[in-house]
Amino acid sequence: MSGARIETDDYVYFLYSEQQLKKRTEVEAKLNNKFHPGVVIINGKRLNFTEMSKSKTNRFPDVKIVAQGSKSKMKFVDVKVEKGGR
Repeated sequence: MSGARIETDDYVYFLYSEQQLKKRTEVEAKLNNKFHPGVVIINGKRLNFTEMSKSKTNRFPDVKIVAQGSKSKMKFVDVKVEKGGR
């Protein structure tokens, strides 16, 4: 997550970027950790996301919005870093 702190009732964007996934995976691997993207459920379909944000975009050019809505009404499992997860 980047930028301002996200509160429970904020409108959020669930973003996905292959470049971001690759970068986070590489960085966490160097720290002997494992990065797991988040999952948001929309109409019964599970969609991976690499960042939850108040903004529609991030610094990765291939970013796309996979879901959006009030955080309190969304069903999701946030991104996770597994310590020592090699």
